[in-house]
Amino acid sequence: MSNSELTLLDVVFGYENGRRLFNGVNVTVRSGQLLLVYGPNGSGKSTLLKLMAGLLKPQAGAVLLNGTFVGNRHFSKIGYVMQRAEDQFFCESVFDEIAFSARNFGFHDVDELVKEALAEVGLGHDVLEKSPFQLSEGEARRVAIACALVHKPLLLLLDEPLIGLDRIGRQMVQDILKKQKQAGKIIVVTSHRSDNLRDLADVFLTL
Repeated sequence: MSNSELTLLDVVFGYENGRRLFNGVNVTVRSGQLLLVYGPNGSGKSTLLKLMAGLLKPQAGAVLLNGTFVGNRHFSKIGYVMQRAEDQFFCESVFDEIAFSARNFGFHDVDELVKEALAEVGLGHDVLEKSPFQLSEGEARRVAIACALVHKPLLLLLDEPLIGLDRIGRQMVQDILKKQKQAGKIIVVTSHRSDNLRDLADVFLTL
């Protein structure tokens, strides 16, 4: 297990309309740990994930991955899953969807990496030629997670991964997260319900 660390130091962020979302967020999460970010709709959970992913910059403070400011050079070390899986899909097949990140970051053996990622989320090869837009909600969520895992990131960010899923779908996602914790990933998950994923969480942040 690697010794990686994500740290937010006095992070401040607000919008141009003057609305302040965060005024000094401090939290640290390490390899093999899951940070559960809890808050109602509109509290800034998705925005906080984008700051962690380097898609937004804090107005003050710092977001650090292994001691360096998160930015473009870290993208290959970060897997990011949006709240709505279909919002991140743009390829014609599940295979190309999962393969995109591996190809984009210059990995070899893309076919093997796609199969490994698919196995990580408990899906069979029969979905590879399907359109990602024709999957069930549970399948789409797991494919989105496979897209985030295929390039072997250190940090896994998931925005409301259980929302809209039935009991079986939620359990499948929880099992995936448990396995990724055991593999040493740093995991950050948002939820609007405090009981979701509480048993898996090591660190808590309430917005």
